[in-house]
Amino acid sequence: MTLDVDKRNMTIMNVKFDNFEDFDAVLYAVSSNMIEGWEPKEAFIEKMKVHLAELRKGAAALV
Repeated sequence: MTLDVDKRNMTIMNVKFDNFEDFDAVLYAVSSNMIEGWEPKEAFIEKMKVHLAELRKGAAALV
């Protein structure tokens, strides 16, 4: 399986990211697990994106 990635538009499997940090983190996590044979679904990419946004919001509230 190949992963549909567009670095210029910051999309992974048609999921658009708002910042490069989250895009890069999800890309690394997903591609690392694909080496082990895991096949991601678009819904999982979306969940990771939302989860990172929630973590960022929670960290900002602590400051």
